[in-house]
Amino acid sequence: MPLPLRAQGLLALAAVVLSACATTAPRVPSSEVEVLEKVLRARSARYLIAQSLRVEAVGARLLRTLPDAHPDQRVPYLGLVVDDATDALADALGVEKREGVVVLGVVSGGPAERGGIEAGDYLERIGPLAVSTAQDLAALDELEVNRPIPVLIRRGELPVAAVLEPEYLPWNVAFKIVQDDVVNASSASGTVTLTTGMLRFLRSDDELAVVLSHELAHITRNHAVAKLGLALPTTVLSVIAAIVVPGSQRLVSTVVEKVVANVIRGALTKVDWDMEREADVVGFVYLHAAGYDPRVVTALWERFAVELHTGRSYTFISDHPPSSERLIRLQRLLEALWAGVPPQSILVGDLNELPPP
Repeated sequence: MPLPLRAQGLLALAAVVLSACATTAPRVPSSEVEVLEKVLRARSARYLIAQSLRVEAVGARLLRTLPDAHPDQRVPYLGLVVDDATDALADALGVEKREGVVVLGVVSGGPAERGGIEAGDYLERIGPLAVSTAQDLAALDELEVNRPIPVLIRRGELPVAAVLEPEYLPWNVAFKIVQDDVVNASSASGTVTLTTGMLRFLRSDDELAVVLSHELAHITRNHAVAKLGLALPTTVLSVIAAIVVPGSQRLVSTVVEKVVANVIRGALTKVDWDMEREADVVGFVYLHAAGYDPRVVTALWERFAVELHTGRSYTFISDHPPSSERLIRLQRLLEALWAGVPPQSILVGDLNELPPP
């Protein structure tokens, strides 16, 4: 008995679907997938290690030129880039995975390189400090100044002793990379953070130095503290508004809340922009003092203005003054530098008396 036309149509459709599915072969064994995933994780780790070393080297070069915060409280610097060991990091470094803190790399010419420390070494002790996690290294700041530091590492199965002659830097600043496609950088609590999106955007160490010097200026000028000081009175203003306007009068209360919100937003925007302007100028001086090319500053900010408004995320410039304003100001600073104006005079002068935009 022949099938009804409807049934014949369904069977034909099923045959097409099944045949279409069959053409997606050849099958890939899960074992091959796992092997490739491991390789890719190791390559990704190597990329991040290289970027971390790059940031650390440029950051240290800038830090050496900063003015002393407290001359009697300089912090030891070893030129080490470390992290808690993971399978991916061990594979990237070509060493056996073990629990502890592994050296990802050493800054060229730094104390760790001079002392013979190598990528792939495991830190066991620095001075009196037993090291089991990367966080333990924060206690390095408390070590006595101007003393060689004995270090115990494990290289393969062998314990190796070394002695490091640390540098002492004027500011205690850490550099951190986060995996995020957003082009952004920030500074808070003595840490400068850059996204992988920002690192991909930057084309040279000079451009990286522009961004780092800008963020370091925020730290040395205590902008985070100043911004917090502004936020506190505006919060009090919100509380006062809530007390003055009874909760039952929702319409009036909502209007007052909006007014307060606008006052807060306007005040914070103004202080944000003033701080960004100051960080531009002070960062420019730091950049020049460290020997980086100051001409890159205007070229980079122009790229930020042009390329980050063409579909990319532009968090880094969205809370900054207008790009045209800062470009003109920075260009005039560059012209003043070429005209022989001492860079340090910028730091001690009134920023409002600098070449206007």
